[in-house]
Amino acid sequence: MSKKYRIRKNLNIGSPDAETDEILFDVYVEHEVLEEIIDTKSQKSILLGRTGSGKSAVIRYIEEKCSNVTRIEPGSLSLRYLSNSTVLRYFRDLDVNLSLFFKVLWKHVFVVELLKLYFPDDYNKEKKSIWIQNIREAILKIGKSDPRKEKALKYLDNWTDKFWLDAEYQIKELEKSLVDGISSKTGLSINELGVSLNSSSQTSSTSRTEIKHKAESVIHEVQSKELIEIFNIMKSDLFTDHQKKFYIVIDDLDKEWIETEFKYNLIDAMVEVIKEIRQFKGVKIIVSLRENLNDLLKLGSMHEGGQREKLRPLYADMTWEEKELKILVDNRLINITNHELNVAEAFYDVRRTGETGFKYVLDRTYMRPRDIISFVNYAFQKANSKTSFTKDVIYKAEVPYSTDRFHALEDEWRENYGEIGLVTSFLNGINNGFRLKSLHEDQFEELYLEVDTSKHFKGGLEAAINDWKSDKIKFIVFAKRLIYILYHIGIIGVKKGPTFSTAFFYDELEITRMDISNNNKFYVHPSLYSHFKVNTMEQLPEDI
Repeated sequence: MSKKYRIRKNLNIGSPDAETDEILFDVYVEHEVLEEIIDTKSQKSILLGRTGSGKSAVIRYIEEKCSNVTRIEPGSLSLRYLSNSTVLRYFRDLDVNLSLFFKVLWKHVFVVELLKLYFPDDYNKEKKSIWIQNIREAILKIGKSDPRKEKALKYLDNWTDKFWLDAEYQIKELEKSLVDGISSKTGLSINELGVSLNSSSQTSSTSRTEIKHKAESVIHEVQSKELIEIFNIMKSDLFTDHQKKFYIVIDDLDKEWIETEFKYNLIDAMVEVIKEIRQFKGVKIIVSLRENLNDLLKLGSMHEGGQREKLRPLYADMTWEEKELKILVDNRLINITNHELNVAEAFYDVRRTGETGFKYVLDRTYMRPRDIISFVNYAFQKANSKTSFTKDVIYKAEVPYSTDRFHALEDEWRENYGEIGLVTSFLNGINNGFRLKSLHEDQFEELYLEVDTSKHFKGGLEAAINDWKSDKIKFIVFAKRLIYILYHIGIIGVKKGPTFSTAFFYDELEITRMDISNNNKFYVHPSLYSHFKVNTMEQLPEDI
C-alpha cells in the first residue's frame, strides 16, 4: 500500500445508521449472533442492544442474503387507530385485560404474512379468490381428512375480500366485533356504554364491574375458533420442515408508530405470539428491540402480558469485541480508499503510554459500530490531506464527536428518564474519580427549584427528584440514585476498589445499586470527556 495516500476531507467510512449505509453489504462484518438468529431451530428471535449496536444492520443483511423474507413495518400497520378507539379506551378505564385482543391482532397479521410467503406464486391481488382457493386445496390435500380443516379454512373464507385491504381496515373489523359483542351482551350502544361508565352513581359502580366481566368474555370470543384452527393447521400441515425457511423481520419498534399507552402492551402481546409461532418449523420472526425499550417493558411487567424473565431465552445480545470493531473499520477504510489505507496505516503509532491511535478512539466509544464510524468520519473532516489520523487530528475530531455522543444518549433515554441534560451539569469540569461526598446540594439548586418536575423528567429519575424535593429522602440518597441511573445510561463508570478496573454498563463486571456508595469512585465515560471538560488527572487521594 502507498504511504503517500492523502486523506480527503469529503470521504467517510459509511453512515452510522444502517438504514442509510450504502456500503453496508460490501463491508459487512458477520456478528456472532447472525448464525443463531437465522437458525430456525434456535430460540433466539429478539435482537437486543442499545442504539447503534448493529441491530438494523443484521435485519438488512437477512433481507439481502436470505430467501423468503418479508418485513413488517410497525408504522404501516396503522395501529394508531387503536389509540383513538373509543371502545378500547373504555376497556382500559375498566382495567380490562386487553392482551388477548392484541394477540389476536398479531396472530392475524402473522398468519397473513406467512401464507403469502408459503404460496408466493399464487399470491395475486387481482386473483385473490383464486389464491384463497389454492390454499384451501393445498391444505385439504395434506394428510388425512380432518373436519377441523374445514373450520380452519372458514377463517380464510371470511377474510377472502379483506386479506388485501390495509391493516387499519382489518383492525377496525376486529374492533367492530368487540363493539358488537359488548353491545349484544349489555344491551347498550357504544355511546350508552360511555354514559354508563362515566356515571358517578353507586349503581354505575356495580354496572362497571359487570361490564368489565362481559368485556373480558367478549374478548375471549373474538379469538375465533377459526383463527385458532388455521393457526394449528399451519403448524401441523404447512410449516413442518426446518429445511424450508421463512422469515418475518420487524424493526423500528422504538419509533412513533402508536401512542405509548398501547405500545408496551402491543409489544408484550407480539412477543407472546412469537413464542407460539416457535412451534412452526422453518419459521423465524426476528425483532429488533432497543435496550431502553426493553427496560420499559420490564417496568411494565404489570401490564397485560407480563413476566419478562421468561422471555430471556429469546434474546440475542448485540455486543461487540475490540477485534470485531477493528475489522469493521479496516474493511471500510480499505473499501473507500481502494486498498490504499487500513487501520494500521490510518492511525498514529504506539505512544509511550502503550496506546495506539485506534485504541484511543475505541476507548471513547461504547463498543458499538455507530460510535466508531461516527468518530472516524469526524477524523476524516479534520485530517486536512494528511497521510494518517495524527494525534492532533483525533483530538480535533473528539470535540464534535463527544457532544454528538451526549445528545445521542439524551435521545436514546428520553422515553425512560426525560431530559437527562438537566441533571448532568454537575459533571462540567469535574475531577475524574470523584466520590459521593464531593457532591453538594447547591450543585443541584436549579433542579430543586424546578416547579414542574413531571414536565421534564420520567420514570426513576422523576421519582428520585420528587422524593428528594419532598424530603422523603436525604440528598445523599438522591445522589446515589442519580449516579446509578447515569451508570445505567452510560455516562458514569464505577470503580469498586483499587483492585478493580472502572466498570461501564457494557463491561462484564456487574454493578448493583449497592456499589453506589461512599467507598467507591466514579468516572465519566471517556466519550464524554470533551463534552463535560472533565479533569482526567485525579486530584482526590487514593485511599480505598
